[in-house]
Amino acid sequence: MKRAAYVLLIFIIIISTYLWFEDMMLPVNRSSPEEVALEIEQGMTGRDIANLLEKKGLIKSADLIYYLMRFKQIDNLKSGYYSFSTADSPYYILDILDQGLEETFSFTVPEGFTIREIINRLVELDKASFTEAELEASLTKYAESAAFKNKPHLTEAVIQSAEGLIIPDTYNFPMSYNEDQLIDELITRFKNERLPLLKEKAAEVELSAYQLLIIASLIEEEGKIPEENKIIASVIYNRLEAGQALQLDATVQYVLPERKERLLYKDLEVDSPYNTYQVNKLPPSPIANPGSLALEAALNPAETDFLFYFARDDGSHIFTKTYQEHLAGQNELNRE
Repeated sequence: MKRAAYVLLIFIIIISTYLWFEDMMLPVNRSSPEEVALEIEQGMTGRDIANLLEKKGLIKSADLIYYLMRFKQIDNLKSGYYSFSTADSPYYILDILDQGLEETFSFTVPEGFTIREIINRLVELDKASFTEAELEASLTKYAESAAFKNKPHLTEAVIQSAEGLIIPDTYNFPMSYNEDQLIDELITRFKNERLPLLKEKAAEVELSAYQLLIIASLIEEEGKIPEENKIIASVIYNRLEAGQALQLDATVQYVLPERKERLLYKDLEVDSPYNTYQVNKLPPSPIANPGSLALEAALNPAETDFLFYFARDDGSHIFTKTYQEHLAGQNELNRE
C-alpha cells in the first residue's frame, strides 16, 4: 500500500514538474504582444543574458532558461542588437540568439551618389548611430585596400580616394555594426565584384583599371537614359583618343559647392583638376559611384565616330561628329 502511495506521489511530482516546465516555456503574452528591443553586450555570460531576458519581460524564469542553456550547451551567444515579441517562445528566442540573427537596418546607395552624399545618409539613419568623423576615418583606411595601380595621390582622401568604390544597391547590415565593419564590407564587395572586371578590361586597353572606373562615373553622371550610356562612353573614348578636352558639365558640378540646374560660363572657369573644360585629361578620381549600366558602358562602349553631344530637355542627347554639326544641332533645338 505504501509502495503504491509513493509511486503515485512520484507520478504527481513528475506531472506537476512537467506542467510547470511547459508553462514556463510558453510565451509571456500572446493575447496582446509587445515588441521588445535589447542589446546583448560583448562579454555577457549566460546568466547575465537570462537575467536580461527576464528583466525585459520576454521569459518567465531566468533560472530555468539559464539551466536550459547549460543543458543545450549554449554558452557562446553572439552580442548585438535583437528584437523580440512577448509572443515569442523561449525556444525561439534562444534559437535566434544562438544563431546570432540580430536586428538589421536597411541602407540604400542610389546610382550616382557621391561619397559625401553616402556619409550624410548614413549619419541621418534612425536605426544606427554613425558619426561623420568615424565614417571618414574608415573610408580613408579601407579605400587604400582596393589596391589600384597608377592611382594618383589624392590629398582630400575621404571625398576623392574612396569615390567610386561603393556599389549602388540596397544593403542590410547588423545593428551592431560600427563604422569600420560597415565600410569594410562595402569596399570588400567592390573588390570582389568590380575590381576583377576593371583589371581584366585594363589588360586589353591602354587605360588603367582606375581610369576605367573614372570613366564609368562620368557616364553615370552624364547619361540620363540607359540606352545612351554606351554612346556617351564612345564620345568620351573618342575625345580622349583625339587628345581633346572632355568638356563635361558633370565634372564641373562635382567641385561646385552646390549642384546647379544649369551651369554658367563663369562656372566653367573654376580652377580645378576636375574641370574638364580646362584640363585636357580625365579628372584625378571618379566623380560618383557608378551603377552597373554605367560600368558596363565603360567596359564595352559603342563604336561610333561621335565627338560631341548636347542634352535635350527630356534628358536625351543629340550626338554629332563635328563641331559644325554640334552648333547646328544646338541652334535648331533653340529654335524649337
